[in-house]
Amino acid sequence: MAQYPNHTRLARTLLDQQGQINDLTKERDGAYRERAHLVALLAALTDGAVISYARDIEEPGWQIVYLKLGSHQASWHISPRDADLFAHVERVDVEDPRAQWDGHTTEAKYERIVAWTTDLAGQCGPACSEMHTETGRCVIARNR
Repeated sequence: MAQYPNHTRLARTLLDQQGQINDLTKERDGAYRERAHLVALLAALTDGAVISYARDIEEPGWQIVYLKLGSHQASWHISPRDADLFAHVERVDVEDPRAQWDGHTTEAKYERIVAWTTDLAGQCGPACSEMHTETGRCVIARNR
């Protein structure tokens, strides 16, 4: 390789770039795993959460979890590598009415989350933390 110094430099550059790509991929996957943990927790705390296979992704194993936040839907795609976090969520057929996307955008989803969070904080705050039932619903909020 000594007679081809440019090839050696190029090979090192490619290896460095591949290492950077691997690091970024690991970081991205870690962020998605963290998000999946939080969505799984939210699903456990939300009545009527369902999960179904994602028809809009050709890669096998992808799913969509659908939650009802107040009177609005929120949904997230779930990677096959994160499916284990959703074993507690009711699996439904893709034709189930609860697994039909209502057309919300990502922006609208997060606006709905803000509104729902604000509503919950007003109804059920730290003062009632000891009054939660086995279903996760706050007795105070249910009785309002």
